[in-house]
Amino acid sequence: MKRTLYQVIAYVVDANGTFNNLSGYPKNFDSKHYDNDLDKTYRRAYGDYCDVVGAMSKIDNRQLQTAMLIRINDGLQLQKTLMGDVADLPDPEPEAEE
Repeated sequence: MKRTLYQVIAYVVDANGTFNNLSGYPKNFDSKHYDNDLDKTYRRAYGDYCDVVGAMSKIDNRQLQTAMLIRINDGLQLQKTLMGDVADLPDPEPEAEE
């Protein structure tokens, strides 16, 4: 079975428009750790994604902008949430594979 990697990326954007990784991110969810069950792997990644989106939405700081993404190992973006006052916040560049 093909190994699949979901990557949850969390960025906080500072006043200069610079993307900074949220501490502990990006996080990788590898199907090999979940018996190659792709649905279970995605659910784990999506659950982490939702936890961070929920936590970030509770922060009362109008200057805070965040970009949350879930990508799959071929670079395809599966989910995106942008929060903050700037509607045209650009997508961050994908992280280079190690």
